[in-house]
Amino acid sequence: MATILPWQPDGCAGQVLQHLTAGLCAVLPTESTYEIVGSALDRQGVESLSRYAQKSRPAVVVTDVAQVGDWLPLLSGAAARLVRKLGAGPYALQADAGSARGLRARLPAAAVGLVGAPELCVRLSEHPIWVELERADLPLVSIPLSAANAEEAARLVGDAAVCIVDAGATEHKALPSLVRSRGRRCEMVAEGALKRDHFEELTLCRILFICTGNTCRSPMAEALCTKLLCDRLGCTAAEMRANGYVVQSAGLAAMTGSLAATEALDVVASLGGDLSRHQSCMVSLEMLLWADFVFTMTTGHLDTLESVAVPNLPTPRLLSPGRVDIADPIGGTITDYRSCAQQIIDSLNARLPEILEA
Repeated sequence: MATILPWQPDGCAGQVLQHLTAGLCAVLPTESTYEIVGSALDRQGVESLSRYAQKSRPAVVVTDVAQVGDWLPLLSGAAARLVRKLGAGPYALQADAGSARGLRARLPAAAVGLVGAPELCVRLSEHPIWVELERADLPLVSIPLSAANAEEAARLVGDAAVCIVDAGATEHKALPSLVRSRGRRCEMVAEGALKRDHFEELTLCRILFICTGNTCRSPMAEALCTKLLCDRLGCTAAEMRANGYVVQSAGLAAMTGSLAATEALDVVASLGGDLSRHQSCMVSLEMLLWADFVFTMTTGHLDTLESVAVPNLPTPRLLSPGRVDIADPIGGTITDYRSCAQQIIDSLNARLPEILEA
């Protein structure tokens, strides 16, 4: 029967590591359930894990978003958005994504057979026990157990694991969801603790346009980008989300709830777009964190966003690829608004291939 070790920061990781390097298995907590884990470099540990591989998908465990790229260096599209926005969480990601070029190439053949080839499964866990074990630079493979606490895990593994780290009940008390990535698309193949509706929100490609008051330039960019995307995708604005895209706009100094400028509304309508339901809003940190593309109208807006020191924010860029500010037409004539709209359209046409490939 496995020994139960109470979880203590910097208290039990060394003992667990000794067992793992000796080819033995341990059971560790995650945010989803407890998981049985072994060293990917030890044949005995891999063989011990194999008996559980028919019940759940074995995965390489990492603790940081950047490390996912070490194992899946060509990860892109929806799966890359999921990893960046959610980070560690109750899911496992299965993908090819150039895994043969990543750290999988350094694993013994037995471990490669366990974790899969060409598709590799990666788990991103933030529980501190995994972070402490990572210091030893030992690649670990884990398999989820249907156990939300140490006692349940002990009944399931019997003598297959030498020890169980007891950190109490897990957060989600459900198996991690399994997500499969192919190219730029990914799908949830087994729903678990990460719910399908949350997964779908995380994998949407979000384009965010930023100006000052969110009544002229950025709303025009939002509406015109929506029109261009709909034309390319063959859908209506109401069907954009179903096609994987969300287009938004906001201001750095916006009054909440203001309507679009009348001239902006008229010019956009003449070009096939719609601003009739627009209400201005202030940009929020949440909008920035969820965005995949952030385009500003001027270098001043860009400088402001670049000063926001928050990890994993998308890199803001000028909408104009030529790095030309889009002049504010507010207070100007209808001709000024038409000129502004044309400048936005020209910039969007240059940006569209990149957006469609995201």
